[in-house]
Amino acid sequence: MKASFKKIVRFMTAVVLSVSLFACSSPEAGETDSKDRKYTITSIDFLYSDIPPKDGKGIERINKRFNVDYKRDYGIYTEYKEKLTTRMASGEIPDVIGFESQMDRSNFFKWANQGAFLPLNDYIDEYPTLKSVPPEVWNAVTVNGKIYAIPKYFPEHYLNTPVIRKDWLDHLDLKMPTNYKELEEVAIAFTKDDPDGNGKDDTYGIVVGEHLWPHYNFGAYWDPNAWYHKNGKGQLIPGVISEQQKETIQRMRNWYKEGAINKDFVLTNPNEANTKEFYAGKAGIIVRGPVEMREANMEALQKIHPEAELAPIPPFKAPDGSQGYTAGSGYYMMNALSAELKDDPGKVKRILDIIDFGRRFYPWENRNPENEDFDWLYGREGEGYEMKNGTPTLTDPVKGRAPYHYMLDNKMWAPSNEANHFWKTYQNKAYQNLALELEKMHKETRHYSNPVHQVYSETDARKGLEITRKLFDEQAKIITGDRPVSDWNKIVKAYLDGGGQSIIDEVNQEVKEKNIGPEWK
Repeated sequence: MKASFKKIVRFMTAVVLSVSLFACSSPEAGETDSKDRKYTITSIDFLYSDIPPKDGKGIERINKRFNVDYKRDYGIYTEYKEKLTTRMASGEIPDVIGFESQMDRSNFFKWANQGAFLPLNDYIDEYPTLKSVPPEVWNAVTVNGKIYAIPKYFPEHYLNTPVIRKDWLDHLDLKMPTNYKELEEVAIAFTKDDPDGNGKDDTYGIVVGEHLWPHYNFGAYWDPNAWYHKNGKGQLIPGVISEQQKETIQRMRNWYKEGAINKDFVLTNPNEANTKEFYAGKAGIIVRGPVEMREANMEALQKIHPEAELAPIPPFKAPDGSQGYTAGSGYYMMNALSAELKDDPGKVKRILDIIDFGRRFYPWENRNPENEDFDWLYGREGEGYEMKNGTPTLTDPVKGRAPYHYMLDNKMWAPSNEANHFWKTYQNKAYQNLALELEKMHKETRHYSNPVHQVYSETDARKGLEITRKLFDEQAKIITGDRPVSDWNKIVKAYLDGGGQSIIDEVNQEVKEKNIGPEWK
């Protein structure tokens, strides 16, 4: 008996060792075996509001479908950066870390350089939604040749662009402006000619808020955020310090004198400029995009002006012959994976399975209960969502019924900008029409690929927002007449001396190293 038992022990030990050696020498075997293994997956990310419960039905469905114990931690956006920094400093790094793609780039690049994240280059081709990401988007999350994050989708060509009260144009028998001279005429007419027909002097042309937001440009040539023009050294520069921006500020100075801009704009919060000015029926021009417009805003405007109709303003033809708006980065927000996962490829693949599933694109005709995967993602019809006029409408996120509200990435990666059909997301007919017209305009418009989206400037991440806002505020003083136009060079010099020139140097160096060429698409 004892001899037999020893033989069995030796045999089992040999089997275990051989299996272990085989698994170590064969990643494929380890990955195959890991399919039956239940992983605990931790993550941290932010939301702007409406955090779902940690034990919602959506979490249960994810756990069951992917065989995981999924622990999703959220923070409200305004507090998230501090929360994330504290969590990373504690050494308890989650498996998946969410980042806002602009405001927190400095931490992302700092931690990437410190080796905190897992390089993902070798995984890209295994997942359709990752393989679909264009090289210029991967450039934005690449550090020293290694891809350290998965960007979340946002369309390139549907950024906010100028929108006008078409019903006011029609009432005053005016045409859609095609250049800045015509724009000025329209803005002044909206101010002085009673466009809403109520017999009161209570309207004006263009709504503006603090830091000159929203920025009114009618093409990349005039865009303060586009790196389109060059300085005397041949370096690309941000449009905010260009001669074209100076011309825009001078124009706005005249509009302000004529009352075509709200007098207290330097003290007006941009969100209030939307709700308390434009959607209160006071102004005729604002900027909008077809993505995620709040229907409550349009409904508020329609209570005041039931006939309100909005339409996009096409880009103006620039002096250099160009005509088109600036493209976006092609993403917003991103996920990085902890470097501690490097020895557990099975867990990495499980995480990427979840990410890939949430990013799958469903054409509108497949967004319904008949599509099993979509129906699961949205939490089953009648529970996680309802069909309204052929459009799926999710239940309140705080109920936590849909896996959609918990997925590591729930932004469908569209095969093209045009495939999105954002207009179908709206129930409000006026917003449906506006979104449809915006999409049509952008489809017919060329877009400038902004080189700055693909590079990283440490100085920009550290102080770019601060010095740029200060620059806008000084330019605002020219508009209000509190500074003369002759102070322009002083204002620009203060920006350059305050870190702007370092940003220009760093951006141009990366543009050169990555061989990024400004182009129109």
